[in-house]
Amino acid sequence: MKSSIVFIMVAIFLVSCEQRSEESIKVESTTLDNGKYLEVEKTDKETTHIGLLTKHNYGTTQSFKYKINLKEDEIIWKGKKDQEPKHIIFCKDTIYMHYFEKQFIQTQTIDTITQDTLYGSYFEVKAFFLKNIDKRYFNDLLGTQNWIDISIQEYENIKQKCKEYKIPNDQELSIGKIIQ
Repeated sequence: MKSSIVFIMVAIFLVSCEQRSEESIKVESTTLDNGKYLEVEKTDKETTHIGLLTKHNYGTTQSFKYKINLKEDEIIWKGKKDQEPKHIIFCKDTIYMHYFEKQFIQTQTIDTITQDTLYGSYFEVKAFFLKNIDKRYFNDLLGTQNWIDISIQEYENIKQKCKEYKIPNDQELSIGKIIQ
């Protein structure tokens, strides 16, 4: 019993990993032809898992986050991990945004011969649409400002009425399934 505990502890120590992360931030700003000043900040993160004793590289993962800042309106959109902003629309007093997001999808199927449940997974990039709700008052001191989800139909209707602008990004995501 005692020797098996020691064996397990040694095995855990041998396969233990050290995590090393590096982040880089890139800021790009542009003035749109409607006079709006748009600042796009992208944070890239690379994490490497190195064995403590073996010094073997057990894998590297990469992720990114975007942040959009509209300076004069004091409106900020902070994307989550692996969300890439694509377009923005300024219409009357409301702002709309279109972005892509990489999502992890788990699948479950039944093997018709053995009746076993088979599990799988993949990543899929999907499009999402947002509307900014700005209910701030008294020089933006009171109230709230946030983004809510809208349908593609609502976004397309707005796009017919108001001009859509492309948001500078690294074009890392495109719609579809990613097999890994």
